[in-house]
Amino acid sequence: MIKEMNSDIFKKHLLDGVEELKIHKGIGGENYRFYITPVIEKGKTMQAKDEFMRLNVLNPIHINNKIFTEDEVVVMLSYFSPLVPIWINIIYVKSEPDYILMNLKCSLRFRKPSLLRNQETGHAPFNVII
Repeated sequence: MIKEMNSDIFKKHLLDGVEELKIHKGIGGENYRFYITPVIEKGKTMQAKDEFMRLNVLNPIHINNKIFTEDEVVVMLSYFSPLVPIWINIIYVKSEPDYILMNLKCSLRFRKPSLLRNQETGHAPFNVII
């Protein structure tokens, strides 16, 4: 069980998830770009920090159809570190000449490390969708 989370650990877990995706897809490359797609989970309780992230940082006006670097993703999604999205699905989109494009579908519920899903992957909260 993960007991600690900060931006460095979050970045390592993101890159571990990306490496898992690359292995499953049989693709190479070291430059990554990401879409971020927040998911509102019906029936789930949102806390004040969740609402802050939904209304400000992860507002569709700021992120829809925008491509982010791994560092930008880390800054945005670990803003309230040690609180991070309770789950994040990594989905391959396409390979471009200069980078691999992925979509990060993520919960808008930010929780402490011990509550993160996908602990069994070794890189919670990330789960690779094949």
